[in-house]
Amino acid sequence: MQRRPPIILLTKFVSTMPQVKKELRSWAALARQLPEPLRTQALASLELKAFHCIGGSIYAHYPGVDLKTMLPLIVAFQTISDYLDNLCDRLQVTDPEAFRLLHKSVIHALSPGVPVGDYYALYPYKEDQYLPCLVQTCQSLLAQLPHYENCQTSALRLAEYYCELQTLKHISPGSSSLLPDWAEKTSEFDLEWNEWAAACGSTLGIFMLFALAYRPTHHDQTAVLMGYFPWIQGLHILLDYLIDMAEDEENGDLNFMSFYPSAQARELSLCRFAQESWGRSRVLPEPKFHQMVVAGLIALYGSDRKVDQQDLHGTIRKMAQDKRTLFLLTLCRRLRRLYHF
Repeated sequence: MQRRPPIILLTKFVSTMPQVKKELRSWAALARQLPEPLRTQALASLELKAFHCIGGSIYAHYPGVDLKTMLPLIVAFQTISDYLDNLCDRLQVTDPEAFRLLHKSVIHALSPGVPVGDYYALYPYKEDQYLPCLVQTCQSLLAQLPHYENCQTSALRLAEYYCELQTLKHISPGSSSLLPDWAEKTSEFDLEWNEWAAACGSTLGIFMLFALAYRPTHHDQTAVLMGYFPWIQGLHILLDYLIDMAEDEENGDLNFMSFYPSAQARELSLCRFAQESWGRSRVLPEPKFHQMVVAGLIALYGSDRKVDQQDLHGTIRKMAQDKRTLFLLTLCRRLRRLYHF
């Protein structure tokens, strides 16, 4: 299979950013028809979390992938994730069963042929067009992936971790032992509970499994899962929480960075995840692609204006010591200004 040099991959990634924005505008048009307060939360997730879809769209450029199906699939699936995050976080609802039922939509989105459910049955606000349409879109696109049946079990496993994390982390702060207890029971790695939880909170492994669904082999799947879970996924979410530290403290929201005993311990953990991600990406199929993902994660989050506001440049620099990542940092700053994300 032909390999794509990093500069070609980067060029293709940048060139499809307008397509991602177009997909998001299409979902925003449907979101505007929702009743309040669901309309506000749907539109906010599309506007303020657009960079999640932009970053995830790199997997539409994995060798052998069909861009026409993969790009809208990534956007639709990530939009479900971002929308539900807002519903669990911003509307003063703390019922875990309501959250679990909402997140059943994530499992159904990964299950072509499964009937759409009443995901709002236990939630105080309801609609019947936006979330069901997102689920059906994912199902329809996944049905077009030639070998998705080979990857579905692994995708559902990662999704189940993700859904349970989202449920537990949004319950009342008075239930603070739930996440550590869950991590202790489920983690298979030598990680702190907040690091395990962070790894469960990423969708990147699922996107990578979508990409592998264009191939007939099972061989790549085990190697990819060992690289992505927990390391690349953990790096992803720990960076996300890093830049949100001040905002989460102001809003009283849970932030996994706050559970480190010191700034030094926090930095050592981030560097460990970066180093493990670098090392494991080198032995994955298409290693240059995965190395670009790791560099891109550090650059994408390291270029956020919140890094300036919180004086986190020192931590980012320790994670981005190679020329490629430093170059991507500069590029991402420019792209953020150009595409407003």
